[in-house]
Amino acid sequence: MKILTRISFILAAIMVLLMAGGTVYEKFHGSEQAITAIYHAPWMVALWALLLCVVTATLVMHRQQIRLWGWTMIASLWLIFAGAVFTNTTGTSGAMKLVNGQATRTFTTDDKAMKELPFDVTLEDFDVVTYPGSKMPMDFVARVRFGGDSQATTVSMNNIGKCQGYRFYMNDYDMKSGSIELLVSRDRLGITVTYLGFFLNLLAFILILIDKQSRFRQLISKTAVKAAMLFVLIAGGTLIGNAASRVPPTLPKSTAEKMGDIYIMYHDRICPMQTLAYDFTAQLYGKTSYKGLSAEQVLAGWIFYSAQWRDEPIIKIKGEAVKKVLGIRGKYASLNDFLDPNGGNKVGILLDSMKMDDPRRAEFKAANAKYLQIVSLYDGTLLKIYPLADSTGKLDWYSHSDDLPWQSLSTDTYNYVRKLVSYSQMLVLQNDFKNLNVVFEKHKIFQKKQAGSILPSDGKFRAEKFYNRAVPGRWLAMLLLTLGVLLFALAVFVPRLRDNRFGIALRRCNFIALCVLAIYLLMLFILRWIVKGYVPMAGGYETMMFLALCAALFSLIFSRRFPIVLSNSLLAIGFILLAAMIEGAQSPVSHLMPVLKSPLLLIHVAVIMFAYALLAFTLLNSIAALLTRCFRKEWREPVLRLQHTSEIMLYPALFCLVAGIIIGSVWANISWGNYWSWDPKEVWALVTAIIYALPLLFSQNEKRPLLFHLYILLAFLSVLITYFGVNLILGGLHSYA
Repeated sequence: MKILTRISFILAAIMVLLMAGGTVYEKFHGSEQAITAIYHAPWMVALWALLLCVVTATLVMHRQQIRLWGWTMIASLWLIFAGAVFTNTTGTSGAMKLVNGQATRTFTTDDKAMKELPFDVTLEDFDVVTYPGSKMPMDFVARVRFGGDSQATTVSMNNIGKCQGYRFYMNDYDMKSGSIELLVSRDRLGITVTYLGFFLNLLAFILILIDKQSRFRQLISKTAVKAAMLFVLIAGGTLIGNAASRVPPTLPKSTAEKMGDIYIMYHDRICPMQTLAYDFTAQLYGKTSYKGLSAEQVLAGWIFYSAQWRDEPIIKIKGEAVKKVLGIRGKYASLNDFLDPNGGNKVGILLDSMKMDDPRRAEFKAANAKYLQIVSLYDGTLLKIYPLADSTGKLDWYSHSDDLPWQSLSTDTYNYVRKLVSYSQMLVLQNDFKNLNVVFEKHKIFQKKQAGSILPSDGKFRAEKFYNRAVPGRWLAMLLLTLGVLLFALAVFVPRLRDNRFGIALRRCNFIALCVLAIYLLMLFILRWIVKGYVPMAGGYETMMFLALCAALFSLIFSRRFPIVLSNSLLAIGFILLAAMIEGAQSPVSHLMPVLKSPLLLIHVAVIMFAYALLAFTLLNSIAALLTRCFRKEWREPVLRLQHTSEIMLYPALFCLVAGIIIGSVWANISWGNYWSWDPKEVWALVTAIIYALPLLFSQNEKRPLLFHLYILLAFLSVLITYFGVNLILGGLHSYA
């Protein structure tokens, strides 16, 4: 029995290493080569089969302890394996090109062979649907006729066409040639068997969670978690702002706010100019205010007092090589620091001469992006505040320096657009801010008259302005981290604190602070949802903010049952917020990519993030356990209780992680016709699930709790690689996530 258990662990470890190595191999040799050489290789399939056989035999040996959920789990794994084999042996997939008005029935398979459909496919029409008032694609819609159908079928992103068992998915288009590319898939047997395996897999997890005889329920019934808190060494940071010094000229705050209330086309969507001001200031300076000036005042200063702001050291620079080129010693440079004696951009010139593999390139590229942001403001291309219709009636947004659709404009409108900025500049020189306020108000009336119904509602507009002001800075993350470390220090070095009045009061304050934090994060989530018009779960920043919200809600729900969760909550949320703000205070709000416009996005991301939140708490439990071993003589009992707490969290965490993978597979099948493509993020999600499943397979042995905690500590590396490493290093279909 022990031999089979060890063989199971060894084979699982080998599969993890092979899949992890496969993602690295794919990085250098391409996905097709990785699939052929590793993932679909006969020896890899044989290893999967051997692993399932050994796990099945191990469970049979433990049949007295394994109940219905165990056999259901084994059946699900065998069905998923069989479904994958059927897909690769009996399924067909490829792509076909359609030209408007021409019928075709041939398509190219994935292995470059030509295959013929039993019916004709004809493209009748194709259109790129854009967001109102924007050029950003919202969907790609084709009208396709299959065989002798009397009516054409609509094929778009997340809306497939079906005919005689074949499924057709939107993949690419070429407006110039009037052609599109559809993905073609036929895999009835493989999908049916795999989906049945998915269903049984989720059912097995549900049975584990509700079975009174399962270890999960036994641990819940007997555990009374009162373990030591966690300790993490954090480099001290300061929250001291810049010392008050000379403030460059700008508009009064009230006038700048009037300017921020103007509509603008920014990031292919209509929003308040305040949003541009916040992004502009944060990109240059790293914060959304500067020397007591609001973001709107900073933007207004660059627009109306450009000569004075050119000497202002507001551009935050990273990298000693960049600082040396600019000739600065501190963190900040002025615009004039970028210019050589001939007026050229020193950073840009050097960047153009750099090789692609130069390690300094990223730092120079980041500095150059800040310079170009100011240039785009100077030449007017950033200020698209004029909604104008062309001769066909199509509305677009222009800046005062763009080529205007003059044929469709009246003389008054044309002169208004050309002279508004210069007239505003004249009022600024005269310090006539009262009339400047009137100009801003009248321009907004002009925008409403020109753009009409495509403008966002007043409620959505106000929500975005409130959201911009409410977004937290890094100070909040640092504050939470500092408080988390302080709470741990009190718990570890004053072990009886939890039993006296001060300790009780401290826990109550912790709970109240967590309640306020949860409400605040929920408010930000709802506001961003209102602003975007859909659930904000696309991209790294949004998913990390949702993860912070999940961690806060999880802590509130389970803090009474598991006090260690409350102790870890502020520290966990602080780390998550800090990770979310790596690139800045917030991520710009933008339209959703067409492929992401699916209701499955909400479910897929939500369950994955909840799993990550639970796994983060298991990590903190393990850190607490290992430190308890170092600082306390009577360590075994609290360390064992922490193991029980982590096991309780691992069951729902693994369930959510597997459910997220399954939902993602279903979504991929709907969007691309293939439920599993061995994309690096898919592979690492599977690797993470296997790693965290291993300690739960046979966790009855409690003789080595420290080994368990060390394993969980190292296991979290797979979460970090899945979420961050894949995006930053490996890439793939999920590079936007």
